[in-house]
Amino acid sequence: MTREAADMVLTDDNFASIVAAVEEGRGIYDNIRKALVYLLAGNAGELLVMFVAALLGLPLPLLPLHLLWINLVTDGLPALALVTDPVDRDAMQRPPRPPDQSMLGRSQWVSIAATGLLLTTVTLGVFVWALQMRDLVEARNLAFSTLVFGELLRAFAARSPTRLFFEVGILTNLRLLGVVTLSMLVQVGIHHAPVTQDIFHIGALSLADCGLALLLGLLPVTVLELTKIVRRRLTASGVAHGEIDAADGTRGKRNEEVPRP
Repeated sequence: MTREAADMVLTDDNFASIVAAVEEGRGIYDNIRKALVYLLAGNAGELLVMFVAALLGLPLPLLPLHLLWINLVTDGLPALALVTDPVDRDAMQRPPRPPDQSMLGRSQWVSIAATGLLLTTVTLGVFVWALQMRDLVEARNLAFSTLVFGELLRAFAARSPTRLFFEVGILTNLRLLGVVTLSMLVQVGIHHAPVTQDIFHIGALSLADCGLALLLGLLPVTVLELTKIVRRRLTASGVAHGEIDAADGTRGKRNEEVPRP
């Protein structure tokens, strides 16, 4: 009867097992959150690209099949790899979250909107530039691959909202590294196979254009990583000012004249 009424039943009362279970639970929660943020930010970028292009009266920068490819391959596979991330080393140093706290809070939604806007700016920027210099097919080639590379590479920044990619560890998630590498090779390959060229209505991507798309695809992950550095320094500066203010306040209290009884 007690087992049926309880929300949780402990089959092992070893304290070390309980700590390990809590740590694993926090890791699972964090991985689900980072995968959701990654997917929603990518979807926001794709939606904004199409919406803003329509508002500006531009030709379609991406065809429906391009969007389907991005959602199934370049979004879905990295998200699956993200949920296999190891538990953060500071998972047990954080205080417990409130039970009624939403999985996606204000900071997550701000990150989704900012990342989506960043992807949109880069993709539409290269599309508009290419339209002025080349034909529509070549402009779509650049927009398509730039968005794909940007989506894939920013998966590395999505691994932690506070720590840089090299701090998390380049080889701590080999699945993600393999998925991103393979997906980028496949993306380049579909531009050169005659069958996929006809299916996706795209053309060959020259070496120069491939390098340009890759360089532009690095912009979102670079900006996201730099944002972490700026946020970290602002936080450290705020803590330092807080300590100084507190110290001044303490000194002020010490200098106060003690009232006479």
